[in-house]
Amino acid sequence: MSFFDAGLYISLFFCLAGLAWRVARWFRHKPAARLRPQSRVQPALIKKFTAALIKDVVLLARTARRSPYRWAAHSLIFAGFMYLLLFHAMSGLVASSLVDNYWPTLDPWQFLRNLAGLMVLTGIVMAVLRRLSNPRLRRLSGLQDWLLLILLAGIMLSGFILEASKMVSPAVFDRMAQEYLGSDDPGEVKALKAHWAKEYGVAFDHPLPGDAKTLQWGADISADSCAECHSPAKTAFVSFAMAKGMGSAAHALNRMDAEQIFFYLHVALCFLGLACLPLAKLIHPLTTPLNLLIRRLGKTGQAAGPFASPALQGLAMDACTRCAECSLHCSVAPAHAVLGNADILPSEKLASLIKYRAGVLAGRHLDAFTQGSRICTECGRCTDICPAGIDLQSLWQGSKKELGDPSRQILSLNLAQRVEKLHSPQPLDPEMGQGLALRTGTFTACLQCTTCTSVCPVAALSPAPARDLDCSPQQIMNLLRMGMVNQAMASGMTWRCTTCYKCSEACPQNIPVADVLSELRNMALNGLNLPKREMRG
Repeated sequence: MSFFDAGLYISLFFCLAGLAWRVARWFRHKPAARLRPQSRVQPALIKKFTAALIKDVVLLARTARRSPYRWAAHSLIFAGFMYLLLFHAMSGLVASSLVDNYWPTLDPWQFLRNLAGLMVLTGIVMAVLRRLSNPRLRRLSGLQDWLLLILLAGIMLSGFILEASKMVSPAVFDRMAQEYLGSDDPGEVKALKAHWAKEYGVAFDHPLPGDAKTLQWGADISADSCAECHSPAKTAFVSFAMAKGMGSAAHALNRMDAEQIFFYLHVALCFLGLACLPLAKLIHPLTTPLNLLIRRLGKTGQAAGPFASPALQGLAMDACTRCAECSLHCSVAPAHAVLGNADILPSEKLASLIKYRAGVLAGRHLDAFTQGSRICTECGRCTDICPAGIDLQSLWQGSKKELGDPSRQILSLNLAQRVEKLHSPQPLDPEMGQGLALRTGTFTACLQCTTCTSVCPVAALSPAPARDLDCSPQQIMNLLRMGMVNQAMASGMTWRCTTCYKCSEACPQNIPVADVLSELRNMALNGLNLPKREMRG
């Protein structure tokens, strides 16, 4: 068995086994509701499927809407890689069946192969610059993000170097001459070598004649014997430039059979990518298009909802590309900057949610995930901005329900019911705070200048603050100053505060507004006799 065949079978085995494991994981939980099966495929559904395929999958419309730069990078990678996959890696199945007399060394295929590889490399460079130029995104970029870009760049570069090493290799020329020239005349062979050294960049070990007559003779022989399956090497503009740039190193590369080394390297990297496809971020080229289509089709009214089944929720979570657009635009990102809990950010919280669903999240990691889930204001911005079409808001709502969020229970009551339920503050547990909310000197200096309210992200995002929040932060300070602790505890602002500390940082009187709101929550939860894990949320 050849190296290629053995590598292909091994990588396919790991790829298929990994995909089976990932799909099985989607069905691990019992579904709360199932999609209703369709009795027949309706024309409207076909039309919607086609529109979603073109708009969301091929044209990447969701990405273009929010980040034109990322859309350009992703489009270059997607278009270039898909061409190389279909018309290079799978040319025997796809290109040969679509094109008569397909030959990879003929134009336009030779030119297009180089163009596609250059597109992918350009997209990779843009993606790297995007992650490095944004400090927040640079901090969020994990090992798998960089490994994917490195692996993809390695596949492209090794392919170009392989083609360049073939261009300069006399051994490759000799094999082709023996197979296609049909002549053993030393003069003809020398003339052909002279032509290929000049026009194709072959680095022969011995000097060759360069007179016009010999070169023309070699050109005529090449036209008769080689032109049928070889376009001028210059059209492979990237590889040809590399071959020319090798210079004197080409002879050393030829002596060590470099084209064989680069062949094994290129093929090994391709097989590594195939074997690792089901792992982490690498699976998103399969899951993201599926998720986009299912979400769009789920809005047709023919199903119970695009995420009614845990299996589809599992697909959605695996569709994440870790682009971090959701985290860059998250409304409670300031809370992460203060608290340092990465699970406050959607892209990081999603990774913890996957572990939570698998039952492997425990200890401080579970505490961090619980805090990150409860801080979320469910503004829906992450869902709206996600290029992969993941309904993140539904996932957060589901995780909050599973974690037993007491804030949601309390906010489900109206203000009067909350005041009645939270009728009196209990003695404060030492772990719950410093007693700031009951200490008169904490808030008597409040000027009611509204600075805290003007910088509050919760107040800014609320479409109806009077309805959703009941009171603004400075109004809660006023309630406490008047001794109306029950009303302050029951206020929607107290329970929707993300503890981002912007109010405390901006207050001209240095009042610890965020700490006061946090203690009000803890006092109320302490009075409800909830478990400590729920109180600390």
